[in-house]
Amino acid sequence: MFMTDWDLLMPGAGLTTVGAVGVAVSLSGIAKTFMDGMHAVSILCMFFGLILLTAGLFKDGFPTSKKAKTTAGIILILFISAGIMGAVQVSAKVPSIFQFMAIILTISIPSLIIVVALHKKMKHFVKISTVCVIVMVVGSGILISSIWIAVPATAEQAEGGEGEGTGEGGGETTIPKVVNTTIVPATIPAGASGQGNPSYEPAVIEAKKGEAIEWTNLDNVPHTVTSFADDGMSFDSALIMTNEKYVLDTSTLSESEYEYFCTLHPFMKASFALG
Repeated sequence: MFMTDWDLLMPGAGLTTVGAVGVAVSLSGIAKTFMDGMHAVSILCMFFGLILLTAGLFKDGFPTSKKAKTTAGIILILFISAGIMGAVQVSAKVPSIFQFMAIILTISIPSLIIVVALHKKMKHFVKISTVCVIVMVVGSGILISSIWIAVPATAEQAEGGEGEGTGEGGGETTIPKVVNTTIVPATIPAGASGQGNPSYEPAVIEAKKGEAIEWTNLDNVPHTVTSFADDGMSFDSALIMTNEKYVLDTSTLSESEYEYFCTLHPFMKASFALG
């Protein structure tokens, strides 16, 4: 006996909703214990739900009846609303969430237009597809490049700038201010993403104002160094990939003590004091 559209649609919508709520709750920081595994289970649940939901909506092609179209519209509105609310909730811990949403929309909307044009066998399908692909490539390229441009200078870039300033480069100097001062080393140790493990070493950094603090990510996943009290307004490293470094110039900071955390793993916290 074959499954009907509703046999696929209802569990798909339920699993997707539960998964989406679970992801939002996990990343919202409501309970630190959720971060250990709830987000992974929720994402898996959501993906299974999306598979069933898609199969139910498009089992016999695009929805044609008024009932099917209404159902698809309601589900789409609920998903968009849940996504926006979840992004707003998570944005305090993951400031770059809206940039990633923009990239997803830049790719998904033109893709949807191509699918609809193919389904309706439009006369100018090739031209429509070409325009949509150009929009996807150019739009996502601009957004991704803007994210990378916003990433602060790493230690390797600082060393390169120092070489230019001493005449090795021979071109226009791009020396960050931090290369002319003492650098205080710190690390994000291996296993820091596991709750209960050391997050940053040392846990409390002692530095003089005007010195630079350099964090090296020794873990196998990305992390951030983000000011905690103002959610990244004072400083935010963006993503620090494995074996990459982030240098913070403390001469621009006004407080004597700062607590910082990782936006991807909010339970990771440490602090530094400026003498």
